[in-house]
Amino acid sequence: MNDMNMKEQTDLSPEITVGEIVAMNYNAAGVFRQYGLNFCCGGGISLKEACEKGNVYLDDVLIQLKQLERSGTGINENFLAWDIPYLIAHIEETHHRFVRQKIEEISAYAQKVAGVHGERHPENIDIDRTFNELAIEMMDHMQAEENTVFPLIETIAAKRKKGEPVSEEEILKLKKELAEMEDDHDGAGNLMKKLRELSHNFTPPADACATYQILYKNLEGFEKDLHKHVHLENNILFKKAEDLLPVN
Repeated sequence: MNDMNMKEQTDLSPEITVGEIVAMNYNAAGVFRQYGLNFCCGGGISLKEACEKGNVYLDDVLIQLKQLERSGTGINENFLAWDIPYLIAHIEETHHRFVRQKIEEISAYAQKVAGVHGERHPENIDIDRTFNELAIEMMDHMQAEENTVFPLIETIAAKRKKGEPVSEEEILKLKKELAEMEDDHDGAGNLMKKLRELSHNFTPPADACATYQILYKNLEGFEKDLHKHVHLENNILFKKAEDLLPVN
């Protein structure tokens, strides 16, 4: 399995999309994160375009990606090979569960830090407000996925597998839902980016207490999970769902 992925990785070129690179080998996410390149919400653009937008030298990124390839660092989980029901179950059990567990914890830390340190470090008041906004958006988004979007994808996938017809209504609804989910991902990504900026790249000040430090560490972990979560949906699950639709 890893051999296949490493073979695919040798086809690296400036025109391949960022999302495709990470889909072939998730370890490439570390390279993109190092250069500040968006591989989840911005995964649909080419590597060349991503580097241009990020004011990053394309050759530097390619060198890092090829070093990763030569090191034999393959992926442990070949998400591209997973079928739709298994992929959905993984997203719900791993990422949706993580978000629900962490939201309450991080919200409590953010509120406490804002109350205690807000006067001296007012950015924490904005962090508290911004995280609450992100939490509400994420909870609504995950509920829509679990109640509507994921079941619709699974229904259409099952029909395609059995050779049964898919109605025009189902096709149009899936297109609409996928577009809305990707818009939600963009919104969540923007809020997470704001949190990174407000927290100075999740770097607490020298006078930060233990709770302050734990908050920033949790925010950084939340961002990492969100990036992988959105990548699995935008670049893998939703692409599989789009493949179920008729070609116009």
